[in-house]
Formats: sequence, structure tokens, C-alpha cells
Amino acid sequence: MIEAVLWGLLGGGGAALVFKAKLRRSKAQSAAGEPDVMTVAVKGVAGKQRWQHGRVRTAAEHLAWQPWLRVGPAYPLPADLRPVRQRRPRPTEMWTMNPQVVIIECQSSAGDLSLGVMPWNVEHVQELLHRHRAR
Repeated sequence: MIEAVLWGLLGGGGAALVFKAKLRRSKAQSAAGEPDVMTVAVKGVAGKQRWQHGRVRTAAEHLAWQPWLRVGPAYPLPADLRPVRQRRPRPTEMWTMNPQVVIIECQSSAGDLSLGVMPWNVEHVQELLHRHRAR
């Protein structure tokens, strides 16, 4: 009986170490990767009111959201996109996205748009939005 408990604790500890290493690697890759490419979930782009996962890329003149795995066209985000507030996902949204995500709600002349980003990327996305708006 004691052996089973010890093996369970050892396995759980090993899994925790693996998860922690993957999280650290993910943070390092996003910090060292392309500085103007962010993994973002978007709601409200192209009139679609479902969360869609993809990347936000900056071109010389505009921000563009591209679906994950580059399947489908890239949609330019509105030029007058301005962040209004930040919030955590609602319980119904947690079924489709990571519960750690920070949702940045934005407004523009084209309508409302929500961006779901990981907590360590929030400042970078805010900076991209402000820099894009200043152009």
C-alpha cells in the first residue's frame, strides 16, 4: 500500500516538473520569437461571434489576424481598434479557451472585437495595439 502511494507521488511530481518545464519553454519561445507575432484567440473578426484561434501579425501598415495553421485568409484588424477593458473568461468561455487567458475587449468603427491572450503577452499586445493606432 505504501509503495503505491510513493509511486503515485513520484509520478505526480514528475508530471509537475514536465509541465513546469513546458511552461517555461513556452514563455521563452514567445519572448525570443518573432517580436511582432502573437498567438491570439479572436472573437468578432469578419462578423464571426465565436472564438477562433490564430496569430496576430503586424505588417508595415496594418495588423492582421491569421487563422491557426494558416488555413484561410488573413483578416486585417480595423485601424481604429482601441482597447476598452480587460477581463477573465466567463465560465461558458472556459470550454473553448484556456482559463488563464486575459480577454482584451476592443472597440472600433467596424464593431466590437475581443482578443484572448496569455497573461505574459498582455503588455506586448497592448503595445502593438497602441503602436498600430498611432500610425
